[in-house]
Amino acid sequence: MKIIVEQVTNDSAVDAIMRIRYQVFEREMGIKLALSGPSENGHATYLLARVGPDKEAVGSLCVTDTSDDRLLHKTFGLEFEPQARVARFTHLAVLKPYRGMNIPLAMMIEAYRSVIVPRQFDYTWLLFDAQRAAKSFLSARLGFTPLPETFVSEYGCRRPLVRDERAPDTKQAIRQAEEHLRQFQIPGTNAAIASRKLTVGMS
Repeated sequence: MKIIVEQVTNDSAVDAIMRIRYQVFEREMGIKLALSGPSENGHATYLLARVGPDKEAVGSLCVTDTSDDRLLHKTFGLEFEPQARVARFTHLAVLKPYRGMNIPLAMMIEAYRSVIVPRQFDYTWLLFDAQRAAKSFLSARLGFTPLPETFVSEYGCRRPLVRDERAPDTKQAIRQAEEHLRQFQIPGTNAAIASRKLTVGMS
């Protein structure tokens, strides 16, 4: 099955993300999320995953520039150099029928290629379920390092995962993850990931 990951550029895609968020976070997890559009003060990029011949919207991911938010970093025990460019991944969600199909991995790889590298971020981070952080696909396949401390957020008990985007190990992890996606094919179909790198109104 073909996975298409695209940046959000129009209202219909925003609506699709809102539907995915509502289903995953509000209905399944009981978490009320604040409404937001395709850009929060020019600091956020939204990715949407589509699958199948009808290009059904099934997954979403947000990448937010937190470079200047030292208070936020301190809140979660994060320490970066004063001039470091830092991005946070949030709202990673996939509709239940489409889980187990490497869609989160595809979105994270596209975020790396179309956001993290072009905008020259030095570090990326996110909060992940504390019990599963060390064994998550983010740690196992994408080079993220779990920090030892745990924090209580709106999502529950979480540990920060951090990745140094300048490290050779990061580039190697991305290459290996891309190869894993290429091998993830259903017999008789073309399951190669297709990425559309669209422009969003961000500085």
